[in-house]
Amino acid sequence: MLNSINHRSLFLLWLTTSVTSAAVTTTPPIYNDHPPTKVQFDPYIPRPTPIVDETIAPVDFYPSRMHERLPDAHQLTLNEKQQYVKQAMMFAWDGYRTFSWGSDENRPVSNRPVNTRNGWGATIVDGIDTLYLMGLYGEFNEARDYIANIDWDATHGSSLVQVFETTIRYVGGLLSAYELSGDEMFVEKTVELVDRLLPAFNTPTGIPYQYVNFRSGKGVKSGFPDGASCLAELGTVQLEFTRLSEITGDWTYHHIGQRVYETFIQLKTDQPGLFPHLINPDTGDAVGDYISWGGMADSFYEYLIKQHVMAGGKDTEKKDMMVQSIRSMERYLITRPKGHPELALLSDINGETHSPVMDELACFAPGNLLLAARTTPELADIEPLAFDMMHGCYNAWASTRTGIAPEVFAYMDEDGNTVVGNLTGRREYLARVHGVFPLAASYILRPETIESLFYFYRFTHDRRYQDMAWDIFNSIHTYCRANSGFSGINNVDAYYPNWDDRQESFFFAETLKYLYLIFDDPSTEQHLSLNEWVLNTEAHPFKIMDIIPPPAPPFLKKHVCWIDHAIAFLTQWMKLIFIPYLDLFNQF
Repeated sequence: MLNSINHRSLFLLWLTTSVTSAAVTTTPPIYNDHPPTKVQFDPYIPRPTPIVDETIAPVDFYPSRMHERLPDAHQLTLNEKQQYVKQAMMFAWDGYRTFSWGSDENRPVSNRPVNTRNGWGATIVDGIDTLYLMGLYGEFNEARDYIANIDWDATHGSSLVQVFETTIRYVGGLLSAYELSGDEMFVEKTVELVDRLLPAFNTPTGIPYQYVNFRSGKGVKSGFPDGASCLAELGTVQLEFTRLSEITGDWTYHHIGQRVYETFIQLKTDQPGLFPHLINPDTGDAVGDYISWGGMADSFYEYLIKQHVMAGGKDTEKKDMMVQSIRSMERYLITRPKGHPELALLSDINGETHSPVMDELACFAPGNLLLAARTTPELADIEPLAFDMMHGCYNAWASTRTGIAPEVFAYMDEDGNTVVGNLTGRREYLARVHGVFPLAASYILRPETIESLFYFYRFTHDRRYQDMAWDIFNSIHTYCRANSGFSGINNVDAYYPNWDDRQESFFFAETLKYLYLIFDDPSTEQHLSLNEWVLNTEAHPFKIMDIIPPPAPPFLKKHVCWIDHAIAFLTQWMKLIFIPYLDLFNQF
């Protein structure tokens, strides 16, 4: 292992003439659920502090270079495929630790650090459990010692901390590192961080504001109309908060996370169980009527399914919400592309208008629908729908010139309508042959289709899903492997796309992790049995425990009443009355 690290470092030395020394590996530690003695780790060696551009510059595009494709799926064993994925992880991790250690991300083309998630080292925290699962224990130990020294009060660039991203990446990463290693330090750091996030939930409805100002300790609303909170963000803290409560025995976190659902139990829509993507956190009212299972809504529905799984089917409230949302999705959002009845795709609803468009983010759906079908008898009949949607999402990859899916793809609905009018040329060909065509043609290393393929292989053991995943990895290797990591590309349907010089932390946490796990040999013990683990929306694994939460204390059971609505109305009214006069006063 030491030799392999030195070889990789020598490669980076050749690339840049400057490289830090390699990490020292140790024998992989063996843990019980709660290790009785303190775990010994490699000594922590501080890295040189990189010069970080605190103002995140606009993305620069660079000419890319293609790499020779790897062997086809049938030419490799499962172990060989897994080793290729592991090597990709090692290559990107070495690039990060050489050029950007301690910053949030590495720019893999220009080889420079950038802070996008408050500067606490998002790549380290988000990727640490992937290191452990791949057996990279030396790198894991180095990351562990870095995390032990994070100061959450030292935010870089801005004191505003986004609750959603911080929860899924940092909190999820910390909890999963504890789950895998048993090191109590990760729990201590989690409590420190989550306690600083809680002021965002101090609202009349319990729906969190989008940010917390870590300097003032106050929640801060979003820039959306009415300071609305995003559906995905407000509904994607519950797995993390519940697991933290189970580990610590402090059920405050669980109850705070669960309180948001009081609003949705009362909120009535024309599509029962489906909700607009923006919600006023002060009143619980919908802001607009845009409904989707894609971006800004996706993980709200994902967490209904996964909370049901995490609770072992004992949370009847989440089960009812999950079943209702899936049935309404099936009724109102599913569309079959014209000429392709074998495919199922999601649409969006904006008022009375259905838009035949789907983003890669929404391709979490087929895998999670299969998870729901296999764990909930009432939903067993949706498995064929999940199958058709899985193949619709895969077509978005297989149809492009790079073999990579676009950020957003569109299709022709059953009546021949599209979001771009009449189709001509390349779009018409793709829609006719594959059922989909790129709309926003960029790719930022997203994992959602790979995530669904993971669930499909785990539940069906059908090797075709492994082959699909290998084809996707092969395309990422060919077009996205850059100088010190993997870069997104600007056009998935170009023969020679440009690199966007971005490598978000989810590439380590999700994309590479799912690719590694899907090639587990079924004849041996697999990582993370779905009977024992549930993965959060960032692919961080949490143990499924047979623990029933205690009832919420009375002060957390508050419902929004007419007084809350009156206060919110008066606040808006006073703004309309007095702000113009304040502006006039400031002119003198």
